[in-house]
Amino acid sequence: MRVALPVGRERLITLPGPAALHVPHDLDAVARIEAIDRTIYVTALVPFAQIRIVAELIDGGQQIPLDLVAGPQAAQASAELEVFVARTRSDEPALSAAGSAPADSAPPAADMVELTRFASRMLYAPARLATAQPGIQQVQVGQQPVSGLLRGARVLAVPMGQWRSAGLYVTAVRLTNQSALPLELQLEQLRGRWLAATAQHGRLGAAGSQTDTTAVYLTCERAFESCL
Repeated sequence: MRVALPVGRERLITLPGPAALHVPHDLDAVARIEAIDRTIYVTALVPFAQIRIVAELIDGGQQIPLDLVAGPQAAQASAELEVFVARTRSDEPALSAAGSAPADSAPPAADMVELTRFASRMLYAPARLATAQPGIQQVQVGQQPVSGLLRGARVLAVPMGQWRSAGLYVTAVRLTNQSALPLELQLEQLRGRWLAATAQHGRLGAAGSQTDTTAVYLTCERAFESCL
């Protein structure tokens, strides 16, 4: 699928479901791109010829190739683009013989992936997408800087929010590079006992640049302070 991008203006691409992106390693030199839940947010920084990325749907693993191109000919292409996938009858989920769950049953607990996606959406998504989700509750967390959270790096770490579902907690922590040099995030250097750690971006620009800040989502079986 060809996706035309106006230079300097964000365009939204909505997929049939949440997806992981496979992009060329040098794409960040010409475009800014991120996926939150089922929406891709992409901004062309300069004109460029066709570049292919692949969105892999988390549920089912189906791959959707997207050919990005930016230039004067795409100046008016700013509307949200929605991608549909044709499904055969065999793709439709089978109905349970027991029927639907009772209306007053408790909402299902979110797993680590769902909880992390929810935290990311609350931080980065437009207000219309940052909505509550049954089974996930916000939990208070101190917002004082955490010293030495990322070992061996000059990074300012500040908790931004914490959410809980059943026995899992996820905390969104803002990371800001304090060094004059760019930094590749090494999540294995995080201090604490985490079940999972996910970075919004894998690289921080030099201090003072537009890309010197990102978020990391830390999952634990206890509240944030107990897992440090």
